[in-house]
Amino acid sequence: MNVGFIYAVGAAITWGLVYALDQKILSGASPLAYLFINSLLTAIILLPFLLFDSNPIKEIFASKESVWWLIVASVILAALANFLIFSSIKILGANTASIIEIAYPFFVVFFSYFIFRSTPNIYFFIGGVLIFIGSIIIIKFA
Repeated sequence: MNVGFIYAVGAAITWGLVYALDQKILSGASPLAYLFINSLLTAIILLPFLLFDSNPIKEIFASKESVWWLIVASVILAALANFLIFSSIKILGANTASIIEIAYPFFVVFFSYFIFRSTPNIYFFIGGVLIFIGSIIIIKFA
């Protein structure tokens, strides 16, 4: 079995647990305050790993300048995305927020095509449409 597939399934399971915990946390916390604490604790937890193996940091510093703009844009967008999903979980609950947010693979294909000119096949578009239809069915009838 492909290790990348195992990692992706592990991420899906982990995110499912995180969303459930986030709903409980956000019932008494501000999304912005929680985002700050989340980011700070993530940095503290990851720091020893980076100190132990500094090669990933060296690789980033050795990369081209254009990669830095992508890194900055990605970090800003990730912070915004986390704030938006935390706010959504607080207002809608983890179940509904996760069902709506699951449409992101469609946008990955969309932005990859328009920004990087990657060429998705028809199955990505069919899958994206099915994700939207499934989300609508769950939200409308659940």
